[in-house]
Amino acid sequence: MSNSFKSVLLFAFLVCSLFSEAQSLSQPAFVEYSFSTGRVVKNYPVFPERKLAGVNSFIIGSRLNGIKAWHPYYNFPNASFELAYGSLGSNKVLGNFSALLYRLEFGYKLNDQFYTEITPAFGIAYFNKPFHADKNPENTLIGSAFTFCAAARLNLRYYINPFWSVSAGAGVYHCSNSHYQLPNLGINLPFASAGLRYHIRPLNLLLGSRSIEKDSGYHFQVRFAVGYNEQGASTFPVNGPRYPIYLGAFYVTRYLTPVNKLHLGVEGWYNSGVYDFITSQRYYNDKEHLRSTAWQAVVGNEFLFGHFSMLINGGIYFYNPVYHEKLRRENETNFKKQLKGWITARLGFQYYLKDATIYHKSNFYAGVYIKTNLGQADFLETGIGYAF
Repeated sequence: MSNSFKSVLLFAFLVCSLFSEAQSLSQPAFVEYSFSTGRVVKNYPVFPERKLAGVNSFIIGSRLNGIKAWHPYYNFPNASFELAYGSLGSNKVLGNFSALLYRLEFGYKLNDQFYTEITPAFGIAYFNKPFHADKNPENTLIGSAFTFCAAARLNLRYYINPFWSVSAGAGVYHCSNSHYQLPNLGINLPFASAGLRYHIRPLNLLLGSRSIEKDSGYHFQVRFAVGYNEQGASTFPVNGPRYPIYLGAFYVTRYLTPVNKLHLGVEGWYNSGVYDFITSQRYYNDKEHLRSTAWQAVVGNEFLFGHFSMLINGGIYFYNPVYHEKLRRENETNFKKQLKGWITARLGFQYYLKDATIYHKSNFYAGVYIKTNLGQADFLETGIGYAF
């Protein structure tokens, strides 16, 4: 694994550590064991044989009790770390995986004993049998030992007494290296789960109220980033070079609530891998550098958690010449491939120098992002920005 990708993972977990403020580990309110089982989704015609997967999860966490001003806006969620380990249903090809995830658990009371919970999580995963051209050529799902990992759960929890509770639910794990190293079909594992939780501190004193003053003005943000990807389809060619991608973005922003920020803007990037392709193939006679760029209009929402934020945006290309020219020359009429040349999405995690729920401008931030085209990973990027 290259130093650049290691740096991205290190940054992501530095953010997680800062965000959690070590509360989940230093003053835990609960510990839990859960078991999940499901089958890895077949997402390509040629796919390894697999049986049911089994994942063991160990969770430690605490309730965000209002010591930060943003806690009440999310109804004082539980913050926790999950250590997961299990088999993917194919010991020979897919092997085992382990993951470290940071979770936010949003609970909703049904009555005194029953609660529903929605839990998003993100982190990194390690695979002991990734693709290898000689040793494991059948694993087209995971091309690198380390990947990003995201998960989501919907649970029903029943409190046996104040100290013990059980849960049952369903969810999904998704693991991908964001086209950083091919092959990269990705792991999609829907599952059913059951868990047992011990509540170390069943009573929590909740502090504070929704008292942040909402900013009603319009602001501007800029962002500069560098991404990397390996040129090709999801499964081939492998062992190729990784090309840098240089991105710049400008946004107009407005706070919808003290913890939600709307983004409208324009993003553009220069892809050195596209430039290498069009010059080596002599695709054009002129303007190779210009045609190695792509531009899109975007709209998104930023969920603010103090210094930390999660950005989700979607975009539409208004300049993407090489992709459309390639489809034209290959007489490609597949509707999904056509849409990939127009629709994008991005998921990002950012860390602000100052609390973004309180300081609405004059604020530096850094982030790591995954960009997709119609759901297919395009590239991984890290960058810095400034909110005016």
